[in-house]
Amino acid sequence: MKKTITDIMTAKQLAEYLQMSQITVCRLAREKKLPGLKIGKEWRFPKALIDKYIASGSNFEEVFESLEAAGGDQN
Repeated sequence: MKKTITDIMTAKQLAEYLQMSQITVCRLAREKKLPGLKIGKEWRFPKALIDKYIASGSNFEEVFESLEAAGGDQN
């Protein structure tokens, strides 16, 4: 399956998706409470990890560990 540009979200896009402020999204990412990657001054977030995080109702570390154990995201 080909990945699309919507598979990676900016802080602004994620804030809209989660219905919270962009400042909160960035703070949670800095605190490692949301899965994200900072490139320069900008944050990027993989939508698949965000969706798994939300669906699991658990913390990000548990979701990330389960994905690693399963060999990564296979979507």
